[in-house]
Parts: sequence; C-alpha cells; structure tokens
Amino acid sequence: RTTSNHNDNTADLKMKSACVILAILLNLNSSCAWISRPLSKLPLSSLHKSSKPPRPLTAKGSNPLDKIMNKPMRVRGGGGSSSSLEMSSLATNPLITSLIPKIGIITSTLLYFSPMSAVRAASKDESLGDLNPIPLAIMAISSVCWLVYGLSIQDPYVTLSNVPGCIASIWYITAVLPLVKGDQLKNTQNIVVALSAITINLWTYLSLTHKPIVKVRSALGLFASALFIVLSASPLSTIKTVLSTRNSGSILTPLTFAQVTNTALWSAYGLAIKDKFVYGPNLTGLGFGLVQLVLKLSFPSK
Repeated sequence: RTTSNHNDNTADLKMKSACVILAILLNLNSSCAWISRPLSKLPLSSLHKSSKPPRPLTAKGSNPLDKIMNKPMRVRGGGGSSSSLEMSSLATNPLITSLIPKIGIITSTLLYFSPMSAVRAASKDESLGDLNPIPLAIMAISSVCWLVYGLSIQDPYVTLSNVPGCIASIWYITAVLPLVKGDQLKNTQNIVVALSAITINLWTYLSLTHKPIVKVRSALGLFASALFIVLSASPLSTIKTVLSTRNSGSILTPLTFAQVTNTALWSAYGLAIKDKFVYGPNLTGLGFGLVQLVLKLSFPSK
C-alpha cells in the first residue's frame, strides 16, 4: 500500500514537472536573452552599476561596450564566425531561432536523464554491475560548465538545457560512488577532482585577470565544448572490455540513443548558423555516438 502511494506520488511529481517545463518552453523566445540586442535596448538594470552618471551612447561601433553587446550570442556557443546572426536571414526564421533550441532543451534533458534507470537499479541492488561510472563523473562537471557558460551569455536556451543535467548528474555520481571499488574508484575520483580543479582555476583566472567579456565567454565556451567532447567519448573507455568479452553491457543504450539524437540536432543547428562552437563539439559527439551504436549492435548486452 505504501509502495503504491509512493509510486503515485512520484508519477504525479513527474507529471507536474513536465507541465512546468512545457509551460516554460511555450513561453520562451529569443527576446528572453540578450541575443543580438543592441546596448540601447538593454534594460538599465542589466548594466554595471556605477556611482558616475551614465555616458551618452555613441554611434554604433565607436563604443567598445557597444561592440561587445552587439556581438550575437549563440545558442550553444559564442565565438563562431565573423558573420553576424542578425545580418542573416536565419535571424528571422522561427525554426532556427526558436523551435530548434526548444527541441534542443528537450533532447539535452533526455540525454542527461538517460542513465537514471541504470543508476537507480545499481543503487537499489547495491552493486555497480556493468554500469560505467566515468561518463557520470564527467557529466557532472560538464553540465555545470555549460550552465555557467549559458549564464555568462544570458541565453535561456543554453541555461535551461543544462539545469536539469546539473541536478541529475550530481545525484548520479553521489549515488554510484559508494558502489565503485578498486582501481575504478581511484580513476573516478581522480577524474572528478582533476576536472573540478581545472574548472575552478579557469573561473578564478578569468575573474581575477579582468579579461574582456568576449574573451571570458569564448574561454568558457571552449572549455565547455572540450568537456562535452570528452563526455561523448567517455563511454568508449570500456571499449577494450567490450571487444574482448563481445558484450556491450557497459555502454548504456538510452545514453547512446540520446547522445546521437541530441548531437545530430545541435550539429544541424550549428551548421545552419555557421558557429564552430555549436557544430564542432556536437559533430564530434555524433561520431562517438555512432561508434557506440555500432558496438551496441555488433555486441549486444548479455
């Protein structure tokens, strides 16, 4: 009876969460972020507060801050080619500027939630089984880095697509870490500590050296992209075991399909807007995902 009530409450909570996310997506558009908005149209509260009276805005291009704020913000990047999104017809295409990023939020969320059933099963059985903890460790750091990058460019699509992943991936690693033993435990701990140290030092460096905001965003975007590539390749860390045992049980099927779908979508979007921060890591991730898919088909889980 208690189990039944718990399941009903869980299902009700999931339904309410889905409704909230759907409501946000339906009301989300590019105007929610500072995407290609000139300085003159930004709210005064968004500018750095100063005791001095604000200087009058000069002609476009003569003010360094005006140049920075007029630089288009990408949905999954910030440093692409010199061609501006606002100068392209793509900027008026709702399929590119609104629909695809909204679908991207959904596919990113599915990617982050895909290991949940395997983690719950391992936690319940108190045994790791074939579950590979390394992708979960990298996911925890990668999702936080993408969230920080999304916040740095004030882009709702990047930000919202990584909020669920941050929460889920932190739970994944805290749930499975007590189950990891021996060398695998050391490797997982080393990955978490090393990536955390690099991330913290990068943020500290960018903050204390007073780098221009464009360079800060580019550095955050490059680092997040690099982590995403590592995350996409991490399931292949057990490829030697897969080939020797002819068993792909260590490669999660839901994660593989979610990765292929998600990276294919963002790759298409990145190529459409010609942004290397978008299509670069996602095309690479798509390639790694297809390799995993081939392994899953060639060596089914036993």
